[in-house]
Amino acid sequence: MAKRPSSNRRRSRPVVNYATLFCATFSFALALTFICAASALACPFCTAVAPSLAQWREQSAVVALAEVVASPAAGPATLRLHRVLAGRENLGELDTLIAQLDAAVTPGGLVLLFGKTMAGDDKAISWHAVAVNEISYAYFSRAPSLKVPTAERLRYFGRFLEHADPLVAEDAYLEFGHAPFDQVAQAADSLSLVDLRRWLVDPKVPPHRKGFYGLAVGLRAQGPERAAAAEFLKSLVVQPEDDFRSGFDGVLGGYLVLAGEPGLELIESRYLANPQARDGDVRHALTALRFFHEYGQGIPTERLSKAVVRLLSREEFAEAAIVDLARWQAWDSLERVTAVYERPTSELRARRAVIGYLLACPRADASEALARLRKRDPRGVADAEQVLSQTSSATASEQ
Repeated sequence: MAKRPSSNRRRSRPVVNYATLFCATFSFALALTFICAASALACPFCTAVAPSLAQWREQSAVVALAEVVASPAAGPATLRLHRVLAGRENLGELDTLIAQLDAAVTPGGLVLLFGKTMAGDDKAISWHAVAVNEISYAYFSRAPSLKVPTAERLRYFGRFLEHADPLVAEDAYLEFGHAPFDQVAQAADSLSLVDLRRWLVDPKVPPHRKGFYGLAVGLRAQGPERAAAAEFLKSLVVQPEDDFRSGFDGVLGGYLVLAGEPGLELIESRYLANPQARDGDVRHALTALRFFHEYGQGIPTERLSKAVVRLLSREEFAEAAIVDLARWQAWDSLERVTAVYERPTSELRARRAVIGYLLACPRADASEALARLRKRDPRGVADAEQVLSQTSSATASEQ
């Protein structure tokens, strides 16, 4: 798999950073943004919330390998410099460094030091320390620069996913997490399908990584591998589970990539059309559908929208469903969406989302429905329009 899944039903969009976290449900503060603008969806299946070692290296004025000589409980540590990898000019001829570190270190241990010059004082340096050993240092020292094309870089890091050294394993994962999705898709052919499947069922693998591995199975499996990989992911989808399934959205996303519309039918029946489905699973399913709408191919938007419409009857998901329907321009759902406003049990946020949907819809019957709601509930509609207007203004100013 070397090509990014594409679709001819969407407008052009900027490159999306794979590390950007995507919430399982939309907050109303984002609703108008999605309704009124073509915004980019970040891949939701990776929780890369910290910089990778290579990113630390790139943004640091000084990079060095040092041995901890002394590390008092309070106060600066004493370190013996073994190798200065970058920024020797900022250290002069020093071979011993006394520095206040941002992490606890152990005397006798090795650390990577990343130094940033302080604003307004080029001689003052703040230090970030990462404990390493010979294995993790060798991994770091060979890691390709950020100037190397991303897909090529990922092929290096893919060899270290779930490495026995915890620092190496997490850092390799972070590299995939920070990469744009199209580059991850291009590098997927370098991953081992056998390893990905094994990691997904291994209880020792950190749960937060499994969303990416689920998606990676969908990207990696090609040709005769696809059917078996789809069945494997399906077995994970239908597997009974009592607890919250971290990364389950990625499993669903990978399954949709491989199974297409039959996969959607299974997800719809188990989670979107099932009033007994657990909230967490429903949120995972919504995230997978949003991902597929943005990057997948083979399932029309109309079919995805039909599945999401099922959630309009569930109070806790009505707002999120309406926002998705508006963003996907699913105007055929107008009557069902309008009915949410008229339902006595509907929450305020859902009613506001209905007004946003009607304002965005170009159809004449949307204007008629909005006029009818204004007549029925003038204060409620006016309040919703005011909040939407304020949200739109705030979003515009941030952009």
